[in-house]
Amino acid sequence: MDRMLLLLIVVSHVASAFLAATIARQKARNSRMWFVGGLLFGLLGLIAAAGLPDRHQIVYLRHLAEAQGYRHRHGSGDQRGGKARRR
Repeated sequence: MDRMLLLLIVVSHVASAFLAATIARQKARNSRMWFVGGLLFGLLGLIAAAGLPDRHQIVYLRHLAEAQGYRHRHGSGDQRGGKARRR
């Protein structure tokens, strides 16, 4: 009985790892790291990978907003991607 439970856990974690890596790849994320996350955390890693924002969609929406004249209120043209420091 204990071997069957251990086998079930291992199989479910491996399946979660492959699915998490596939989802991460589709969302333009690091699939190797999400494979490890799915392998270690099982279903929780799979749920976390499914909750990731899609990088392709973020870039596309930013492009659409800039094409319509949107300017980020807090941005000062800082190339580092963060907020500009006040002195």
